[in-house]
Amino acid sequence: MDLKQLRTFNAVMDSGRVSAAARRVGLTQPAVSKIVQGLEADVGVPLFRREKGKLTPTPEAYYLRNIATNVIEQINDAKQFLRDYGQQRAGDLKVLSIPGPSLFFLPDIISRFVTAENAVNVSLLSWSTAQVVNWIGNHQNGIGLAEWFEPHEAVKLHTIAMPCYCALAAGHRLAHKSVLTPQDLADEQLSLIITDHALNGDIQRAFADAGCSAHVRMHADLFVPMFTIIARTGIVGIVDPINKRNHELYSAGRSDIVFRPFQPTIRLRLSVISPAHQPLSYLASQFMDELVAELEQMT
Repeated sequence: MDLKQLRTFNAVMDSGRVSAAARRVGLTQPAVSKIVQGLEADVGVPLFRREKGKLTPTPEAYYLRNIATNVIEQINDAKQFLRDYGQQRAGDLKVLSIPGPSLFFLPDIISRFVTAENAVNVSLLSWSTAQVVNWIGNHQNGIGLAEWFEPHEAVKLHTIAMPCYCALAAGHRLAHKSVLTPQDLADEQLSLIITDHALNGDIQRAFADAGCSAHVRMHADLFVPMFTIIARTGIVGIVDPINKRNHELYSAGRSDIVFRPFQPTIRLRLSVISPAHQPLSYLASQFMDELVAELEQMT
C-alpha cells in the first residue's frame, strides 16, 4: 500500500462512487478503478461490492478505512511539523553557556526564536566551559558558548576574539576620552575579572608593559553586578564585550555608564560549540548562525 492508494480509497469510501472520488482526488475514473482493484489485490480480499454503479464497502473496507485515516493524519501532521520546523515555528533548542552570556546576551537572541505563536521549546543552562564541552561531546546535542579551549575531537569550534572596554561612570573625569590606556588609568581604582581568569593576566601585563601599576579595588566572576558600583563611584571596570552588551540590554538605554576602548587591545576569545558527529537540526543551525553573527559584530 502507498499513500496515493490510501487517499483514493478514502475518497471512494466517502463518496460511494468512482466518479465522485475521481473528482476529489484529481484522477480519471479508470485510474481510480485501477487503484481500488490494485489495493484489493494487495490485501487479498474484496473491499467493495459493485451494484448498479455504486460501491458498497465490505466490513474489511471499514477496518482499512480506520487505518488509512490514521496514517494520512499522521503524515499530514508530520508534514506540518516539518514545515513549521523549517520556518522556526517548532522544535527543541538546547543552549549551554558559561554564566556571563546567559544573563542578557543569550536570552536576547533566544527571544527572536520564541514567540507566543510558535512551538519552539528552549533549554538554557549555565555551566563551566568543561561542562559545556563534555555535554556536547558526549551527547552530540546542543549549541554551546564557552571560553576558548584546546580542540576536542567530539566537538566543532567557531572561535571569535573580541576586544575589551573600559566601563566608567558617565560623569567620570576620563569619560571625555575616546580611548583609555594604562597610563590614563594609572591613578584610578579598578574593577577586574577574577585573578584566575586569563583576561586578568592579560590586563596586568598590559599595565606592566606600560610601566604602570593596576590598582585593583574589586574582583568579580560575574561583571554585571559591578556596573551598579561603577555607576555610583569613581571605580573603572575593564570588561569584556559580552558584559558590555549585557549592560546595554538590561540598562534599556540609560546613560549612567559609558564604554571606551582599552588600548593596547586585549581580546576575549569565545568558542561557539556544536557536535562533531551529529548534524544540527535546522532550528539549531539557524540559532548558531545568529549567535555567530552577533559575536562577530563585536570584533
